[in-house]
Amino acid sequence: MLRGVVLVVTVSLGLVLLPIAINVGTGGTAPAFLAPYVGWVWPAIGVLWLVAVLTALFELRDRRLPRISRRAADQPRNRPNALARIDRYYSERRAGSLAARTRIALALDEHPGVVVRPYDLFVQPLDSAPRRVPNEADIAGVFDELQDSMLILGAPGAGKTTLLLDLARNLAEQAQDSKDQPMPVVVDLAGWSAQTSYQKDDDPSDSPLLAGFVRWLLYELDERYGIPPAVGRTWLSDGQLTLLLDGLDEIAEPHRAKLAPALEELRHNYRIGQLAVTCRTNDYERLPQKLRLFGAVHIRPLTKEQVLGYFAEVGPALDGARAAIEQDAALWELVNSPLMLNVMVLAYQGRAPEDINARGVADLRRELFDTYICEVLARNRQTARQYDAKTAVRRLWCLAWWTRRRAGDRTAVPRWMMPDGWYGLSLPGVDYLTHAVCLPALFASLTAGVTLVMVAQYGALAGLAAAGSALLLVHLLPHPWQKHEGSGPDRVPLFALILFGGTAVTVAVTVAALGLVELLTAKPTLVVEAAVIAGAYGVELLVFHNNRRRLLLGVRVAVVAVASWITLSFGDATAFACGVAVGLLVAQGIRMIKSLPTDHLPSTGDKGWRMDPWVAGGAVVAFLVALLLGADLASPQLEAVAGIVVGTVAAKAWRRRPPVLAGPMSRLLHDSLLRWSGYLPWHRRAFLQYAADRYVLARTGHAQYSFIHLLVRDHLAECVPDELAAKVDLRIAERAARR
Repeated sequence: MLRGVVLVVTVSLGLVLLPIAINVGTGGTAPAFLAPYVGWVWPAIGVLWLVAVLTALFELRDRRLPRISRRAADQPRNRPNALARIDRYYSERRAGSLAARTRIALALDEHPGVVVRPYDLFVQPLDSAPRRVPNEADIAGVFDELQDSMLILGAPGAGKTTLLLDLARNLAEQAQDSKDQPMPVVVDLAGWSAQTSYQKDDDPSDSPLLAGFVRWLLYELDERYGIPPAVGRTWLSDGQLTLLLDGLDEIAEPHRAKLAPALEELRHNYRIGQLAVTCRTNDYERLPQKLRLFGAVHIRPLTKEQVLGYFAEVGPALDGARAAIEQDAALWELVNSPLMLNVMVLAYQGRAPEDINARGVADLRRELFDTYICEVLARNRQTARQYDAKTAVRRLWCLAWWTRRRAGDRTAVPRWMMPDGWYGLSLPGVDYLTHAVCLPALFASLTAGVTLVMVAQYGALAGLAAAGSALLLVHLLPHPWQKHEGSGPDRVPLFALILFGGTAVTVAVTVAALGLVELLTAKPTLVVEAAVIAGAYGVELLVFHNNRRRLLLGVRVAVVAVASWITLSFGDATAFACGVAVGLLVAQGIRMIKSLPTDHLPSTGDKGWRMDPWVAGGAVVAFLVALLLGADLASPQLEAVAGIVVGTVAAKAWRRRPPVLAGPMSRLLHDSLLRWSGYLPWHRRAFLQYAADRYVLARTGHAQYSFIHLLVRDHLAECVPDELAAKVDLRIAERAARR
């Protein structure tokens, strides 16, 4: 509705303004109320039509998927639309998974003893020993036998998610055939953080734990299937949803034990007739409380006969994989799950047996995953963007490291990778760029920008005062920068970019500050500046109880007050107020830059003078630019000089407390340098699609991706990127030599 209103309003205004613009352009006159704004008519028409086009494009994009009404859950089209979205999600997820390449029937064992069955609370079960499920039984049939309440266990890569998606597809077909059947929704438990809180839309009968779980569940349904929270809550209460919860082991370990009571209360307060949960066997066995379900199945490892049968079915293309297994019998212990079989197939498919035999395997798992990564990145595929091996591996490593560090066992690649989450990721190349390139450029740009404005506005003495204040503050302790040896082909463009960009920003901020002073006039500005300084000194007096420090603060306040009174008695108050504002800006700017590299690196400050030449160089460049622009260097504005000195001295008390934005700014700089160095993609979606085309990532929804498996993610997070990239280059060269 909002887009429709925007579209109608913009088109209407455009149609009204267009005849007026044409009339004025042909010699006519505009209405009286538009006469002062005739020059803005054509730009306004252009903006309005641009808004209309963009709104229409967004509406067209969203209409590709069926919409679910937010007003009424019983709207007749809601259920078919939801099933269409669910089917689309399952198809996309299966198409991007490794399981779609290898279809092997998974053998199951029923393990009734690992769950607390409802009737076990009243009647002691006679037999809880594991029993084999017949091979011809499908997962939907097993789920039906277990009264639509089941736990799926297995080793890493055993096929738990694949089995859950197969179950979801079968249940979705039943839901499409019968309106009485609930709609199955697969939800990844990795995103649940066990929050315990109430909000206004929560059911008052729910406990804080259940309220947080339901709120998270409704958010996931909206994000993944487009089911609005109000509709999802109604369907949850009416028993129209089958919950298929994937990855109990992917919940952060401190919160895993809270899932059992949350699900138990959920089944009491809501009509949850069908429920399935997957988990790694070892992680489930460590839980202090078992899930209350009707049954459990465990996926058996692949047998040697299954693997050999698959090799025989594919044919000569897998002779290399067969040779690898025959070479080392220990590989049989690795290739016991569909994931590892798929990894081996992709790693060795189409490779000659003699090529496999020529390689010694020290660490089988690591070597197999290395070979897998090399093979999938070396093969050419039709994608919009191509990346060299070093860039691709660095980015995959960084995404894997960041994902595991930030979200435990979660495999989903986050949409936004800053400003939080970069603590502990220290790379020599990035650290070199931070301390040897970025900091000098930032100090020089700050000095150059302030000096240029002050020279142009108040003359050479004011410019010298601004440059001297910056030089003094940079040279004073602390010195957070570190001495790093290194070089890089991109350091000169990076330095130039930061220098010109920082100078432009500094000039804009300084001009804005001077303009604000002129707008407010001298007295209100001085009152505001005095209040800010007095507040800062008051905090200092409250925080520090050292009498000597308090005395020094008092002396500084007295000096600032006397100097201000003398200057205001004989000079221009506006120039003095502008100078004070510039002095405060310089002090805060220097402190901000000094705070940038200290939150992710050990503090081993450099006591040398390495930054001083850059500050002086920035001032010299500013004077030269001012001369080229025709500035009057001899403007006798001593009040501005005095104001700069007073502002710098007054701000000295603030240096012991880090600026409010220091942390986010530092992480923003670090994130940008990771992208500049090739460890993160500038164009995120293009790279994620590139990785998905090569079976490293899987597309799990609209603009959503995850690593193909935890084992793949963990291997990438633990590898040495440049060494693995060298192996990829070698494999690319081998493939090129055989053509």
